[in-house]
Amino acid sequence: MNASMIFKPRSSTGWIWVGAIGVVAAAAGFGLAGSLGFTGPFLTITLIVMAIGVGFLLLAAFFPTMRYEIDGSRLLISYGPILRYTINLAEIKNIRRCDLSISIVSSFRFPGLALFSVPYPEVGMVHMCATASSHGILLIETRTKKYGITPADEPAFVAELRKRMEH
Repeated sequence: MNASMIFKPRSSTGWIWVGAIGVVAAAAGFGLAGSLGFTGPFLTITLIVMAIGVGFLLLAAFFPTMRYEIDGSRLLISYGPILRYTINLAEIKNIRRCDLSISIVSSFRFPGLALFSVPYPEVGMVHMCATASSHGILLIETRTKKYGITPADEPAFVAELRKRMEH
């Protein structure tokens, strides 16, 4: 049986955008709490703003955990404890590098970071775990889903993936 191989993503400063949004939202939430207290009609808004800030800060903190692991006959894509995709290698139909157009539909993507399900006009919904939102995406297509990743050593990653797909 083939040993597990772990590939890291391309480097990116995308976590800075997420962290900055987290700092601003958390500061705004704590500022609201300090000026309005935790009572009254603005309590819900204050708590929501604080939660958004903390959530974005956690996402930024998990950035170094992004990885792509080829383990036996599976590809495991992960980002901390919040994002996990498992792809059976036998289900992969196509692997290609592409640039994707960004739609105006809201999703979780920033310069240097794209996570979760992101709609793209030319390919539809893509399950992203990448250090880029549109350029140089390695698109992995199965019968039912598409995944977007950005391995740092893309040639080695693709070679290992194809080698294991043949077996």
